[in-house]
Amino acid sequence: MRKTLALLLLLALCLPLAAKNIPADAWQTGTLTDSSESWHTRGGGAMTGNQYGVHGAMGSHEYPIVQYTIDAGAYVYQVNLVLHNDRAKHPAVTVKAPIKFAIEKSDFYIQDEQGKQYKLVLDKKTFKAN
Repeated sequence: MRKTLALLLLLALCLPLAAKNIPADAWQTGTLTDSSESWHTRGGGAMTGNQYGVHGAMGSHEYPIVQYTIDAGAYVYQVNLVLHNDRAKHPAVTVKAPIKFAIEKSDFYIQDEQGKQYKLVLDKKTFKAN
């Protein structure tokens, strides 16, 4: 039972890492105008009680969120990349340089300078008035 549970957990963690095949005509080019990083903390805990007393444990986990601003002509997109730990690789991108991006349904993807794809979360889409 434990082996099956461990295998299911491992598969669940690996599935988001699988690259999605995005059609070549879905990719657009914009300009990366800004990049910033902020750190967030997620905490949790548990308490149990028995005839010997109440016992508990708490823990926290810090992780960075990188926010990118992409100017795509008519629209400006603010997107977030949630990194799971401080050792996770940042995309190799340059501010004030062209960047390739794609929007598939509600998913937002970017390509770094080596062509590696990253899935991000669309935070805000702003229409630029002429």
